[in-house]
Amino acid sequence: MIVRCGLLKKNDNLTDEQFAEHWLNVHGPIVADMKNVRAYKQNVVIDREHRHPIGGGSVDIDGFSEMHFDDFTAMLDGVSSMDQKTGNAMLEDAEKLLSKRLCDIVVFDRRVVREVPEYLRNCDDMIHRVAFIRRSENVSAAEFQREWCYAHAKLVEACPGHAGYAQNLVMARYVDGKPATYDELPVDAMVEFYFENWDAFNCFYASEEFKRLSAHGAGFIGSIDTYLVRSHTVVEHPSDGGYWL
Repeated sequence: MIVRCGLLKKNDNLTDEQFAEHWLNVHGPIVADMKNVRAYKQNVVIDREHRHPIGGGSVDIDGFSEMHFDDFTAMLDGVSSMDQKTGNAMLEDAEKLLSKRLCDIVVFDRRVVREVPEYLRNCDDMIHRVAFIRRSENVSAAEFQREWCYAHAKLVEACPGHAGYAQNLVMARYVDGKPATYDELPVDAMVEFYFENWDAFNCFYASEEFKRLSAHGAGFIGSIDTYLVRSHTVVEHPSDGGYWL
């Protein structure tokens, strides 16, 4: 699955509540009919506390969008399918909603490591934690991928408490609407965790297994920016099997 994510920083004239309401009810419907989209989610930041021994980096957001596509070609076709009227309406509304007209974009190759059980998917207490990761300066992209996708994932599986886990590896970047280099948008990956409740969340972070996980990550991760988010589904096609991890 390909996931196109917009990294959103709100217009300073909007409160957090105004931003979330406008994004969902005004901006969302403008782009909801994009061709080839399997699912479209809006993730609003509700907690910015840094929750990791590794220090934070440069990702500063108030929310991020998710548009799911079958593959990269379907994504490019979908983006190019927007007609002039819809595209202009989207950009004009973005000027009201965001700090800049074109948000930064990262395109992920998503790998679900642990799927959220069906009985938890409508749980009101579910906690969704995401973290944007940058590799250490002395670590290549290939080395990062190898460590994160294999050894690190095994250590995560040993940690108690989490109900869902996905690894999103960056495969493309866009800044100001154009393909960008790593130096222009230095993000390597985004990790997603779901927890049934706060007891499970705290169990995860207090565990000895998490300490071992963090020690391993320090060997190849340079920075981590953590957020708790509240997710809203704007589009979901049943044929896709759902967006849940």
